[in-house]
Amino acid sequence: MKYLKHFSEHSLYEEYLVGSEFPETEGKPTVSLCKQQNEVHYNTYIAPPSYNILDILYANANGEKKVDSTILDPSLGYTPIGICVAKTGFFGENEPARFMSLKYMNYTTPETGSLTVQDMGWGNSGINISTIANIKYTHHGGYNYGYLTTSWQTQTYSLIPSVFDANNEWNTSVLGTANQYVVTDIDGKNKTDKILATATAQSTWMTDTSITNNSDENYAPAACCCARYHTVGTNAGDWYLGAGGEMSMIVALRNDINTKLAQISAIYSTDCVTSLASHYYWSSTAYDSYNAYYVYTYNGAIGSNYKSIGYYVVAMITY
Repeated sequence: MKYLKHFSEHSLYEEYLVGSEFPETEGKPTVSLCKQQNEVHYNTYIAPPSYNILDILYANANGEKKVDSTILDPSLGYTPIGICVAKTGFFGENEPARFMSLKYMNYTTPETGSLTVQDMGWGNSGINISTIANIKYTHHGGYNYGYLTTSWQTQTYSLIPSVFDANNEWNTSVLGTANQYVVTDIDGKNKTDKILATATAQSTWMTDTSITNNSDENYAPAACCCARYHTVGTNAGDWYLGAGGEMSMIVALRNDINTKLAQISAIYSTDCVTSLASHYYWSSTAYDSYNAYYVYTYNGAIGSNYKSIGYYVVAMITY
């Protein structure tokens, strides 16, 4: 079977040869036809990597990354640094996978994070940055506290938030009163960057050994800690405070994540927490000048509260 894909901005057509002899995971021969220059180019199409929920992100001292569904032997030289909570393409075509940090953020040791939890404020209290959202999908809904109660991802947890149903479609049948604006916000990286730009009272937060846990105007401890955090194979600035939609996936998979964390920490005890504590976790989605959204891992609740409240923080990275 053959098909043509047109890239109009380059007046380029690519002909893909697809058949049983070319499995989806392997390279497919292609012929690129450039209309402007009358040239023919023979290439090999390589499908982009696809990562699945609960896959483990590893890195080694050389900065090389590797994703595997199994727990690698430490003798291979790789260190686990994240767990996949949203697979490749889950939030839409060409959306990369989201990985959760294996440590909590810590304003005392922001660069390395911590195996123990630490309450911290959201910050920027009094500054309205709620308009920085870049929502992937738009649905109407109030700012109500509520649950998403579908259980398609696991049968062991009765109150589970799920942004999408098993067919990867918007799960309108189980949304209840949950804030649809929050659970469709997946722009955590951009949000974190915008939040950091307002942290002018912490002008030295990138170089100081610690971060001021202050929620007044121009302070942003939660976002700053995520931005300062780095691991083997990653740099400061690679990690960010996940938006509401990204953080809701952590809640949805809490039981499965805890099972995986227990397995990883049994081998990599200094690099991984043993479980995800039942608590409130900040997202980077703001409600207004004085409130921001959180997810509650105990029962799947999504709501908003004062930015000065101390909640837990874990970081996200895309890959």
